[in-house]
Amino acid sequence: MKRVLFVCTGNTCRSSMAEGIFRKMLKERGKEKEIQVDSCGIAAVEGMPASPQARKVMEEQGVDLSSHRAKMLSQDLLNADLILTMTKSHRDYIINKFPHTKGRVFILSEFAEERGDEDADIADPYGSNEETYRRVAGIIKEKLEKVLKKLEKELDKA
Repeated sequence: MKRVLFVCTGNTCRSSMAEGIFRKMLKERGKEKEIQVDSCGIAAVEGMPASPQARKVMEEQGVDLSSHRAKMLSQDLLNADLILTMTKSHRDYIINKFPHTKGRVFILSEFAEERGDEDADIADPYGSNEETYRRVAGIIKEKLEKVLKKLEKELDKA
């Protein structure tokens, strides 16, 4: 089983939405037993629910974040095969603090697009309106479709 971890700052917006969207995509493709998904934040307040805007926008897409609770980045979570961050600063923080993760940590956009990390950051919608959350969720979903295609190719080779 391949393990994928999504990381943002507080684990109440971007990484929780990425986790929810990716779980739904895996289920729709019958891959939920092959790829395990989790999320966390580098500055999360343990137990915080997903933001109301994230829950609403995800609900519109058939993703239920009502039971999501924020988790702080931990050594155990960093055992994932692939760690996808929302920004360059998240990626760099993890690699600097946990050097053993190098080669498994990428910005979501960077991994999806197979290019350099310039302009790769996914903006934090925290405190914004639902329309901003919809836009961010759309960007995340677009990137995740590319990520899943890459992972499916890897799984087919195995």
